[in-house]
Parts: sequence; structure tokens; C-alpha cells
Amino acid sequence: MHKDKLLILAMFAVVIAGVVALSFLGANGSDGSNSNDAPRKPSPAQQFRGISLQLNSPRADTPYEKYIDEIAATGANTVCLSVAGYQENCSSSSIFVESRKVCPDKRVTALIDYAHKKGLRVVIMPILLLENPGDNEWRGKINPKNWDNWWEDYTNFVMHYVWLAAGANAEMFVVGSELISTEDQTDQWRAVIARVRRHYSGLLCYSANWDHYEGIKWWGDLDVIGMTTYYDLTDGKEPTLRRLVEAWKPIKKDILEWRKKIKRPILFTEVAWPNQETCAQYPWDYYRAPDKPDPTAQANCFEAFFRTWSGEKEVAGFLIWEWRNHPKQQIGPKDTSYVPCGKPVMKVIRRYLNAPHLGPTTQPSSRPGTQKAP
Repeated sequence: MHKDKLLILAMFAVVIAGVVALSFLGANGSDGSNSNDAPRKPSPAQQFRGISLQLNSPRADTPYEKYIDEIAATGANTVCLSVAGYQENCSSSSIFVESRKVCPDKRVTALIDYAHKKGLRVVIMPILLLENPGDNEWRGKINPKNWDNWWEDYTNFVMHYVWLAAGANAEMFVVGSELISTEDQTDQWRAVIARVRRHYSGLLCYSANWDHYEGIKWWGDLDVIGMTTYYDLTDGKEPTLRRLVEAWKPIKKDILEWRKKIKRPILFTEVAWPNQETCAQYPWDYYRAPDKPDPTAQANCFEAFFRTWSGEKEVAGFLIWEWRNHPKQQIGPKDTSYVPCGKPVMKVIRRYLNAPHLGPTTQPSSRPGTQKAP
């Protein structure tokens, strides 16, 4: 009789746990704009499950706090605050901060504190943009006339935000993003990373382009491997969910086999597909079909990504690019940008943000990396 009672109590506990889990995962499928939805408090062992927010306005009335509220309400446990520096074009040797396009330092620090109060971890990601790019120019092709001057400016740019990140205890700092033409300059990158280490004790990452992560020789100096997700998944064919899931299989196999050599967990730093009919083939090109929204294709791309990588213990997490960042910004099914707000894809994103959390087998270390990449 005693055993029967224990069995009944155990079955009852399982049923209750299942009901609670289903109600949590099926919670509010809106775009996350309800700031009354309290985020779950993350533990250090959980994956980084975040959404990026560009801080590209100096105006005091830009409601960044509201956008952080919205991000927290989705179930995300991380916000990535992206800040930009500029150079004139690919051949420029100087980097500058454009005061008309950057959030003031005091507010950046305040926003880190605000995100922490909301239970979010914070990633700081400085990115380099071109003020007046020439034809087909972007930051992956920079070739300054004077590399020494460029590295001096880039180091100063990075260190400016390192000091802000350190002072406000941001959990992760991204030392660079998609700077393909610089990546073979191993000594320069190691010098930058070493200097950052002297002033910052959090996790360090670099965000590599999706097709250019294998040749980097300095991964071992970092804690986390960052990479984007802008693969051609269809080669022009219809972006059905089945086709997209199949396309990810060989990509995943290659990434995980390569990761074994580097011995660092992976963070997908830009998980993004614009709401366009061409998003599965040209996810990096948000100018490709700006008048042809396809919310189903966008949702399928995110669903395929999460089905492929959800539960993979070699992954430190993912950062979705990007949340809305300006009051006049259009959102909703007709908006063809990356922003998921008000689109069917938010139901997919919320479901996976709120799924059970798994940490990577190779936990990121906050200590300087010693494993040198081949």
C-alpha cells in the first residue's frame, strides 16, 4: 500500500510539472512589447539566448529602456548592445565615433545597469561601419593605406567600450565583427586581445563571417567562437521547412568537426533572416527584395535554425539580429527588415527562447585562453 501511494504521488508530480512546462512554453505569442512580462532570471550555466539592440541614436528620448523591457519579456536571458565606429571607406586609415549616430557613454553604462536589473546578461559588441562606402565596399573588405594607423585607431575604439563594459560588469565583450581582411594579421589581433584582457575580466568573443571562420589563427586567445548564420540554404529553390532543415545538416557537421580542433564553445552572433522572399538564399542582403515581404519564409528559416542547433551542447548560445531601436521604425508583417517585432516569426523565437536551457560541454572561461588554434 505504501508503494502504491508513492507511485500515485510520483505520477501526480509528473502531471503537474508537464502542465506548468506547457503553459510556460505556450505563453504570450506576441512580439514581446508587453513590458509587464517578467523575464526568467538566468543562471551562469545557461546558454546565452539573446537579442541584439543597436544603440545608434544620441537622443535622450530614444526609449532604449522600453526596448530592453520588450527583449526581457520575450524570454531572452541576454541583450547584446551594439555600438558603432566609422571609417570613411575601405581605404581609410582613421576610425571615428560619429556623435550623431552613437549613444552617449553615460547612457550606455546606464543601459547595461538597467538590463542587469531586468535579469539580463549583457554582451557589448562594437562594430565598424563605412560612412561613405564605394561600390561593393563593406567592413569585410577594408584595406587602409596605413595599417599601423588603422590598428592604433581600432585598438583605441575597442578599448573605449572595453572600459565601459568593465565598469558596468557586462558579461561578454566582442572584440570585432566580420573584419575579414584583418583576420590574417595574427600578431595585431593578439595584441588587441591581450590589452583587452588587462582591463576586462569577462568573456571575450570575435564574430566571424559565416564563410570565413576556419582560417583565424587566434581563436585560442578568446573564450568563445562567434559566427554569423548568413548561409545560402536553398540555392533559389522554395524555402520549405524540410528543405531548410536538410540544408543545415552538412553545415552543422562541418562546424562541429572544426570546433573539436579549437576547443571553444560556439556563439551564433547574428541569427538573422530579413522578412523577404529571398531571405533563405541571400540572408545577408536586406536590399535584395525590400518590396516583397515573406513572413512564412522568415519564420521557416528561424525554425530550421533552432531545430538544427537547439540542445547542441557545443553551442554557448545565440544572438538574434535585431530588435527595433527607434520609435518611427516600421514593424509588422509588411516590414521587410530583420526586425522580428509583430511578425509570425516571433512565435518561433519565443518558443525557443523559453525552451529548457542547456549549457555547452566546453564551458566558456573568464580566464585568458591558453589553447592556441592551429
